[in-house]
Amino acid sequence: MTLLKRRIAGALVVIGVASLITFLQVEANHETDDQISEEAIWNAGPGDLSAIGQACKITDAARYRECFIEQMGDYASSDAVAFTQMLASQKKPRLGYLVDLREYGVVDLGYVVYPGNGNMHPGWALVNGIPPMVNLDDVAILPKSAMEKDPQYVALRQSHPQMQLVVNDEERKADTSPQIDRLPGEGERFVVPYSLQEPCAGCAPLAQASF
Repeated sequence: MTLLKRRIAGALVVIGVASLITFLQVEANHETDDQISEEAIWNAGPGDLSAIGQACKITDAARYRECFIEQMGDYASSDAVAFTQMLASQKKPRLGYLVDLREYGVVDLGYVVYPGNGNMHPGWALVNGIPPMVNLDDVAILPKSAMEKDPQYVALRQSHPQMQLVVNDEERKADTSPQIDRLPGEGERFVVPYSLQEPCAGCAPLAQASF
């Protein structure tokens, strides 16, 4: 993991951590075995989301997801609904839908929107590998042990005990993408940015971490 420098209130915070890399591989032909294609993209209009919101006035998160997906079938393709169902069935379920798909080789990058409480949060997912989806916005799946043992990270944590590893919306905008390295044997490495910041509204990131 590499922590990139950020300027916070005139101070420069730089942390170095050993790189941690996750590889995704596929076993068959990419062109014929893609489970998620452009057919899964949903360009939802404001009227679509408003109608679904009116139909799903439910406070329980799990039941709201189920209702949203059921109603979504009236406005989106079956492939788009299937993507949302897949995202909702992850270990950490989230309600979101695919708005763009960029092919990079054996593994592709999906651009996701997470609707909720009037806000639309952007996100990323690696798709068409094994497993067929990896939600890059689920920080719980990241191998954080090396970062947490790094002396410079420990020092930053001591001065900011509430600091958390989070996804910043600025890191997932439509005009951004992870760093993608080509590896021998048609493999790929996606280097994905995250932020270290305190849990307060409007707090600027203390540093950036890349997995």
